[in-house]
Amino acid sequence: MTANTQKRQGLPTLQPKDIVGLRGLSGAAISPDGKWAVFVRTVPILEAEKSEHRGHIWLVSTDGGEPFQLTNGPNGDNNPQWSPDSTRLAFVSKRGDDKAQIWIIPIEGGEAKQLTHVSNGASNPRWSSDGKRIAFLKDEKDSAVEERRKKAQDDRIVMGVDDFKQQHLWAIEVETLDDEPELLFSLVGEGSVEDSDVDKSQRLTVGDFHVSEPDWSPDGEQIVFIATPSPKANDTMFNGTVHVVDIETKNVQKLTAHTGGESTPRWSPDGGQIAYLHSPERYGQKDLHVISSEGGTSTNLTAVPLDRNADGPVWSPDGEAIYFIAMDRVRWQLYSTSKETGEIRQITHGDCVVGDISIANDGDTFLCTRSESYAPADLYVGTVQTGEMERLTTLNPQIANFALGEVRVVQWQSSDGLEIEGLLCLPVGYETGKSYPLIVEPHGGPRSSRDLGFKPTWHYFSGEGFAYFAPNFRGGDGYGNAFATANYGDWGGGDYQDIMTGVDFLIEQGVVDPDRLIVGGSSYGGYMTGWVITHTDRFKAACNVCGVINLVSFYAQTDIPSFMSLYFAGPPSKGLDLYRERSPINHVDRALTPTLILHGEEDIRVPLPQSEEFYAGLKAVGVETLFVKYPREGHSIGEPRHQLDVLTRQLAWYNKYITHDVKGDEEKSV
Repeated sequence: MTANTQKRQGLPTLQPKDIVGLRGLSGAAISPDGKWAVFVRTVPILEAEKSEHRGHIWLVSTDGGEPFQLTNGPNGDNNPQWSPDSTRLAFVSKRGDDKAQIWIIPIEGGEAKQLTHVSNGASNPRWSSDGKRIAFLKDEKDSAVEERRKKAQDDRIVMGVDDFKQQHLWAIEVETLDDEPELLFSLVGEGSVEDSDVDKSQRLTVGDFHVSEPDWSPDGEQIVFIATPSPKANDTMFNGTVHVVDIETKNVQKLTAHTGGESTPRWSPDGGQIAYLHSPERYGQKDLHVISSEGGTSTNLTAVPLDRNADGPVWSPDGEAIYFIAMDRVRWQLYSTSKETGEIRQITHGDCVVGDISIANDGDTFLCTRSESYAPADLYVGTVQTGEMERLTTLNPQIANFALGEVRVVQWQSSDGLEIEGLLCLPVGYETGKSYPLIVEPHGGPRSSRDLGFKPTWHYFSGEGFAYFAPNFRGGDGYGNAFATANYGDWGGGDYQDIMTGVDFLIEQGVVDPDRLIVGGSSYGGYMTGWVITHTDRFKAACNVCGVINLVSFYAQTDIPSFMSLYFAGPPSKGLDLYRERSPINHVDRALTPTLILHGEEDIRVPLPQSEEFYAGLKAVGVETLFVKYPREGHSIGEPRHQLDVLTRQLAWYNKYITHDVKGDEEKSV
């Protein structure tokens, strides 16, 4: 259905309450026998003293039919994991003591039973292949001890020591469900406590490292995992390496020769190899590797034949192929690669975004999430032989009752001749020959890109008469590693030209009114917003959401300083002039654009002082500015009431500075 047809039918357009009310989908996985799909359905909770998104576990038959809710934890349930025999699910939930614990529930229904009773909580359950044990992760530091220290005001924090909690790997026998849990405590060092469920819980790793992403060997004798020095983002982003622990001896072995940038290890069905992802520069485009489970030299399966960012590797049950998803331009698709020949085959096709891949034991049936520009994510079941998919769920049927903007893929040449691509959401009721106000949204990352998945905010603004433009400027994923690294040392250079030439292209096409331009983005998109309005006065309004403004101070404030060293070939002490020259704050005296600034108070990725500096700088030069802070929020605004405020406030700010008189060909020629 086209936007014009929808407009004639008089359908309403999306409003903030409709966007916040959308049901979310995550944690999807097919049962080993291929008969069931599990997923977490998330809904907004708006109560007198509560504003949050809460998820519960649902099931749907892969033959079709109505999904049904399996869990109803008062604080939500997540991370469902199938037992090998497809009869039970392990999951994580906070019930009773307000600590996340692992629970198990039969899929035919009944009461869930609590498996772990650890004082610090448990996470990331993983079944052994025989279904008798579950591995899980537990915080190293005891939360009860820390709480006593805080109450006694003995709460000094030694940076690099006290500001994080390492996780380690444990395993527990599932038969403990039949026992009455009894916590055993033993003192380990000064003031610290460890606990376990009776003697059935077994600690598997010890040491000065942080464990994540565990995966059992098929014989149940080893577990592969990712080790990092700490759980801090700087380490998990750059310093992850593949390790294997022997269950009996507790011996831990580093498997690869890489120094970091590894993630998502997956054991082959025969136990002989491990697949994993590796970023050549420890950050950025991830290639799919395989290595012997004994160690040695790894083989890169995707760098040359595909040159795209691989994700979510899954072995075929016979071990002959590895399935994965990858972003190619504005689409995410399912691929396979032969372990022996390295041949890559694209399995799914179409203008869509495919994710959360899992494969049944028959080797042919796969489950995935799929989203289109006009449809939020739902579950699909398909066959790897043909790539054909059938829809299993319709979590947001109400979307069919709204008028949506038409999303088009657009291409243009930047100032240096580089081909750039982006997405344009046309206003609802768009008419050829008339020009409209334009919102430009630079994406975050910058190693990110906009895809053809459903973007409700685009349709919200298109319903209010705006064209919405998301340029995939250089530095983003989906176009190869050379494109993704083209902005190293050049923030605000080529990427700025890519955006502005894209705007000019849309003006030349007659879609956009050059006198009604708006720019607004988040994170790196906030950086580009700040850069744009300090280098041109073409935009009538701007919205900067948690944007990087001062690269020098940002290096010291952010939780990912290695990220800045990568892009600028070292810390500020090695290149202070470039850090300063590419900081929007140092060009703020040129700014004229009225700017709305939004930021979460608990943001540690782009800390609040970045927006405080920008606000002060804009006010000092007389630019009309409004600064809104959101308590409890991190790098993204997640609470439903705050989300409602953001959307309502943005629209009001934009409408304050532009008119919505649609200009036709005759009016434009005057």
